[in-house]
Amino acid sequence: MPTRASYDRFAVDELIRYRDGVVRTAELRALGMPAASITYRYRPGGPWQRLLPGIVLTHSGPPTVGQRLHAAFAYCGGGATLTGLAALRLYGAMHLPTDPALHVLVPHKRHRNSSGFVIVERTIRLPEHRKVRDFACAPIARAAIDASRRLTNLAQGRALLAEVVQRRMCSPRELTNELREAQIRGTALPRRVLREIRGGARSVAEADAKRVLAAHHLLPALWNCDIYDEHGQWLACPDAVWLELGVVLEIDSLEWHLSPADYQKTQARHRRMTAAGLLVIHVTPATIRDAAPEFLGELRRTLATAARRLPPRVTIHARAA
Repeated sequence: MPTRASYDRFAVDELIRYRDGVVRTAELRALGMPAASITYRYRPGGPWQRLLPGIVLTHSGPPTVGQRLHAAFAYCGGGATLTGLAALRLYGAMHLPTDPALHVLVPHKRHRNSSGFVIVERTIRLPEHRKVRDFACAPIARAAIDASRRLTNLAQGRALLAEVVQRRMCSPRELTNELREAQIRGTALPRRVLREIRGGARSVAEADAKRVLAAHHLLPALWNCDIYDEHGQWLACPDAVWLELGVVLEIDSLEWHLSPADYQKTQARHRRMTAAGLLVIHVTPATIRDAAPEFLGELRRTLATAARRLPPRVTIHARAA
């Protein structure tokens, strides 16, 4: 055990309080705390712990999310910018895979290696950051593309990019522009998902439905189009429509539509469309995914019924991707 050294304990305590318990060992030494005393405190079983090279947490319990973020920024230095999944979580995204790693961008001239829970990426394209809960974060489009480039699971990539578009956190154009500037490595997955989004599949369930319908050679549908009645009044923008038959597909999900109020709006759309003579099929994402034959059977029967009647007088306008 090192001998008790004389240093400014008040200043050290103030630093620890100000930094939420996350401090650089260099700062402690600058206040006169001997290196041996610091090392002794974060020894195995000691009262402190080492989070990252040169960064200690001044208690032995699990670090909070905020303490991990503070440690990552302290380790990476000035100009560091959080991106990827961790940044998207701060922005409020929900449909994200579990990953404890923090992806941090640093200026290309800075030599800093990834360590522990921090993935360090040197970049010549350091974005202008936004402060989110006091942390410097990359813009949402950059964070989403950086996150998707590191994913290998297509369903997770679809969920991630579909959410940021569906919730209007960023636009397909912003994602496409960001992807165009990104490194080629790891871009196959986001390129595929963005092609689906530009084709109109704004949610994972819509993408699943498109694949099921294409695989079984049903009549092609139009996706995410605004429908108007014969008087020019807007009715809805359903997931899919077979205009020549007057059949509409609505994929219902309380979770996807974000709130019970949004779900009530879905029901109001249903009433408007049926009043205009449209046949509306409601299906859940789980049915499309896990019970495709049941979904296809109902759809075929509805299309057959619609073919035996005159179609309703409605028109459509495709939305820009």
